[in-house]
Amino acid sequence: MAKMVKGEDGKTYKQIVPSTNRKRTVEIVAGVISLLVSIVSLASGFGLAAIADGFGGDGSYTMELLFGILLSVVAFVLIFFINKKHALISWLIIILGVVLLFSAGDFGIAGGILFTITGLIALFRK
Repeated sequence: MAKMVKGEDGKTYKQIVPSTNRKRTVEIVAGVISLLVSIVSLASGFGLAAIADGFGGDGSYTMELLFGILLSVVAFVLIFFINKKHALISWLIIILGVVLLFSAGDFGIAGGILFTITGLIALFRK
């Protein structure tokens, strides 16, 4: 909605105030919790991955966990851009959460579920 303001030069101008500047505290808090749970659960698997890679895993288990941590960080960073393209960013967070859920093994389940929930919260809060 625009209102009229008078400038220093005496002319009248429209002052445009954005109406969609919404606070995203809930999404940020849910994202922080999702990131912490995801990092802790994925980092706890590195010992097991080292043993499995030592017995013929060829580094695939460690790379799986590193990929999960990368997905978690990308999903967390996307939360801060949610006011730019609300629906697109929300869907990207949901997709990254589902990919994390299914790609990082047993250690990515908790983080994947929480990032999916965070994306759903962001999608439904308009």
